[in-house]
Amino acid sequence: MMDLNLLRLVPILAKEKNVTRAARKANITQSAFSHALNRLREQLNDEMFVRTRNGMEPTPYAASMIPVIENALSKLEAATRGKGNFNPAKDPHTFYIGAVDYFEFMYMPALTAKFKASAPNVRLSVDILSETIKFERVERGQLDAFIGVDNLQYIPQYFNKHPLISDHYVAIASAERTDLPEQLTLKHLVTEAQIHLPAVSSGADHIDSWLLGQHLYRPLTTVVQSYAVGGRVAVASGYLMCVPYRIAKELATMMPLRIMQLPTGAPSYDLILLTHRLFDYQSALQWLISELKMVSFDV
Repeated sequence: MMDLNLLRLVPILAKEKNVTRAARKANITQSAFSHALNRLREQLNDEMFVRTRNGMEPTPYAASMIPVIENALSKLEAATRGKGNFNPAKDPHTFYIGAVDYFEFMYMPALTAKFKASAPNVRLSVDILSETIKFERVERGQLDAFIGVDNLQYIPQYFNKHPLISDHYVAIASAERTDLPEQLTLKHLVTEAQIHLPAVSSGADHIDSWLLGQHLYRPLTTVVQSYAVGGRVAVASGYLMCVPYRIAKELATMMPLRIMQLPTGAPSYDLILLTHRLFDYQSALQWLISELKMVSFDV
């Protein structure tokens, strides 16, 4: 049977490209590392690593094993963290979160300020990725949680859903667009050129779905990947952009923008936290879930 302690050395050496540095990283002596590498070569009947001018490089066989080993080690680490009590005031911990732009824009400043005082050794690392990749990484234990938008994507049954916050859509435009009323009509939405930030990576969007239900479509001229960029484009172009109200309020303090209400019946924007049932019993993750649910913003 293959010793997992041997396999864990493969990704380390692939990254360090030097046996001495790899041994230091693995917290073993260089002699022990070399001995373990020789055992691997014998058991797998492959050279595994060869010396080049760029350092120790993996063979094609070893290179094909690295993502498999990393995935397995990640799952083992996540599954063996256990239910030990997490002390946010003292314990160092990095939470890896897949999220939509709303979370990064609104939550990260508030959480960073709070954790600086109450959990100084806690770090948040946020990835803005497609939903499919986020789900896969949460399932593998590579992400602790996924923060997305409700009612726009399929959620596998083995995920737990935690509602976070509900917002409503408004429109923003350059402050120079004084020709627009305080509340837009459907006619404005289907005739005014607009900037689009997809709510999810598939392109699905609350506003488009709402209009489609009425057999209406809006002219989207520019697609952006962040609210901040969308606000700047709105100022420069005079185009409309539909965004959640709390985002609009923040953008209007940074840029010369005006906020307009949408027609009656416009959809809401509901942010949700998704965790995997395999991992979310852990005390550290339970603490994070509690902290996220306590965040609130003025309306």
